[in-house]
This record gives sequence, structure tokens and C-alpha cells, in this order.
Amino acid sequence: MASPSPARRRFALFALAAAVVCVSYPLAEPALWTPDGSVLTKLLIMFDRTVEPVAILVLALPLGVLIDRTRRRSVLVVSALLGAAALASVPAAGALGAPTWPLLLAVMPASGVLAMVTGLGRDAYLPSVVRRGRLLPANVLLLVLLPQIVVVPMRLTGAIWQGPAFPFAVGLALAAAAALFQGVSAVESPPPPRVGLWRETAEGIRFTARHPALRAIALYLVLSALSAEIADAVAGEAWEAAFLGLRGTNSGYAWWLMSGPAYIPSVLGALLAVLLHRRLGTVRLAWWALLVSGPFTLLLAMSGTGPGWIWYVLGTAVPAAGTLIAAVALLSHRQAVTPHRLLGRTGALLVVLTTLADGVAGLLEGPVERLAELGGAAPATLATAAALAAAVPLLRARRSAAGQDAGSTGSLRRAPGWRLSFPHEGLLHRRSGHRRGGGGDPGRPAAPAGPDRSGSP
Repeated sequence: MASPSPARRRFALFALAAAVVCVSYPLAEPALWTPDGSVLTKLLIMFDRTVEPVAILVLALPLGVLIDRTRRRSVLVVSALLGAAALASVPAAGALGAPTWPLLLAVMPASGVLAMVTGLGRDAYLPSVVRRGRLLPANVLLLVLLPQIVVVPMRLTGAIWQGPAFPFAVGLALAAAAALFQGVSAVESPPPPRVGLWRETAEGIRFTARHPALRAIALYLVLSALSAEIADAVAGEAWEAAFLGLRGTNSGYAWWLMSGPAYIPSVLGALLAVLLHRRLGTVRLAWWALLVSGPFTLLLAMSGTGPGWIWYVLGTAVPAAGTLIAAVALLSHRQAVTPHRLLGRTGALLVVLTTLADGVAGLLEGPVERLAELGGAAPATLATAAALAAAVPLLRARRSAAGQDAGSTGSLRRAPGWRLSFPHEGLLHRRSGHRRGGGGDPGRPAAPAGPDRSGSP
């Protein structure tokens, strides 16, 4: 039997390491909240949610410059090792009899920043690992399919280990990922000359602002964060109406019926993205995915009538699949059109914009929840209109990218050919547990870990 080619071995190592990192931080986060009984869980969560976004806002752009100044493989190795040390230090301190809460106050936000850095480094390194034509399939595998193989069975069976030793196990997994990253021997372009932190940061901002596709992607990310808050509130009320008769039941069927819809979009969106990207092109694929899937949100208005769970599943799973397809496509397009020396800075800028948008969206949580409680067709109609409005900026980018996709060498359309940071790392950098319905509520299942909002395109 012929041995795998060096390119396939290189990508296999990279994919395995990226998948390990992608699931490690979201799975470790709940265990970090409760290892020390002397600290209230709510206080820890509040501290984490307050400090982590601020740290990301302050550090993202300088870290993006650092990523562009160095070899991306080195960034991935060092960030994974730092994450391993940070997570393993908490149970180690507990085993030695030392108080763990002071360490937790540093480790919890630091793990979020390290997850962001690893996601930015992964997205910047991938174009060196695979050909341009394979970026979208590679993102689908890395960010969606591989992490879901780990996360979905754990979430659906409830077999998630969250004991005090779990962060130590995650730290070992991150150390193994660092070793795998070290084995990836892709040829990278040499780093650009250093001209100063502020000038290099400004260069990344200017490129993003002037490039029509990146400018449209940035605007879409900001608007989609705001529209997602409305959709979450409407979906929450629809869930209550659709599964009212199943609440409190202990049947396995009821649990799967309530939990399963959270995982349908990952597989459905991944398969459709791989099948359609060669025919449509990446930006056009993102536009049509949002345009076709968005109106299904209107079905949430029918969740309290007839077979309400059917309307709920269709009204949440189809738009989520469309959003995931758009995230994969836009991330792949950004990787394809951005010069290698700017990948870290453009990704960091998108992280800053989405973090700011998430903060603004959080201010809307109370009003949109009260609106959703009114019921009827108005909340679902508003959520649908907001989602479609968020996709409008991509229309102009689709037109400008059409000629580029048709005329460029190695076009993404012709690719045979992953993506998850869930979303967030990429488009999906928001970590699990930071949204409503997260973590341990069996009634309203959280979105699968992995594309938290990952990353940015």
C-alpha cells in the first residue's frame, strides 16, 4: 500500500491538532467555574464575562501584529503550550493545598485570549498548509466535522466530565496538540520587515477598510451579531412553546428530541458548503445561504400550534445551517484574498469588531426578550428581517468577487476539497457558555462547542 503523500500527512497532523484545540477550551470552561467551593460560581462567571472581552479588545490587534511578525507554526505551538500550562495549573494548585481562586481569576480570561490567539494563528497558517482551492473543505473539516465527532456524543449522552481534574486532562490534550503542530512542516512566506507596532496595525486596518470583500465581511459580522440577539430571544420563546408538553419527562426520546436540533446545522451546513462552493464561489455561496435560510425563521411563530416541535426545528436548524455555511465561506474567502503577511492583523481586527458588536448586542437582550414574550408573528418577522438585512453588505462583495473567482488561478470554485471555531474561532471566536441557554440547562440545549462564534472570516 502506498504511503500517504507529505501534503496529506502534513494536513492530517494540522487537522488533528486544530480539532483538539477547538474543543479543549469550550469543554474546559465549565470545569473552571466550579473547582473551588469558596468562590461563588456566579461571581466567577461574571468576572470572566467582564474581563475576557476587555482583554480581547485590548490585546487582539497587538497579538495580530505578533502573529504576522513570526512563523505561524511557532505561534500555534507556544499558544497551545501556554494554554496547557494555564489549565493544568488550577488542579495542580488544588492538589498542593493552595487556594485556587486567585489562580482562576487569571486563568479564566487568559484561556479565552489564548483560544483567540490559537484561532487566529490557525486561520493564518492554513493557507500555507493546503492549496487555495482546498481552503473551504479544509475549514469545514477542521472547524465543524472533526470537533463535532467529539462534542456531539458527549453532549447528547450527558457524558461530560467536569470534575476538578478535568482541566488537567485538557491541559495534557493541549500539550499533545502543541507537539502535533510542531510536526507540521509547511513552507511559510518570510515575515515582513518590522516598521513599528502602530504602523503595522494601521496597515492591517487600512487593508481591511479598503478591500471591498473584507469591508463587507466586517460589516456583516457586526450586523449579524446584533440580529443574532433577536433571533436567540425569539427562538427561546419558541422552544418554550414547542416543547411545553415534554418538559419534565425523563424519556430518552424526549431528551433527543429537545437536544438533537442543536447539532443538525453542523453536519447539514458542512455538507452543503462542500457540495456547492465549487459551483457558486465562496462569497456567492455565503450570500445565497443567508438569503435562502433566513425566511425559515418565520416558522418560529408557529411553534405553539400543531406539531410545534417541527416548526421549531425547521425555524432554528435551517437558519443556523445557513449561518454556518456563510461563516465557512467567508473565512475561506478572507484567507484567499488577504496577503499572507496580513492574515493575522485582518483576523484580529474582525475579532475586535465582533467583540464590540457582541457587547452592544448584550445591551439589547432585555428589550428583545420582552418583545419575544409578546408572541405572534411580529417577533419572528423582526428576527427574519434583521437576519436578511445583515446579509445585504455581502451583495456588493458578491458582485466584486464574481470576476475574481472566475479569473483567478486556483479558483475556489474548482476546488475539490473545514471549519468550526464555532463557531467563533475565524468567524466563531465566541466561546461556549457566554450565551443564553449555555452549559448545563437540559431544557434549552446550548449550541455545540467548536464554531463558538469563532473566529472571524
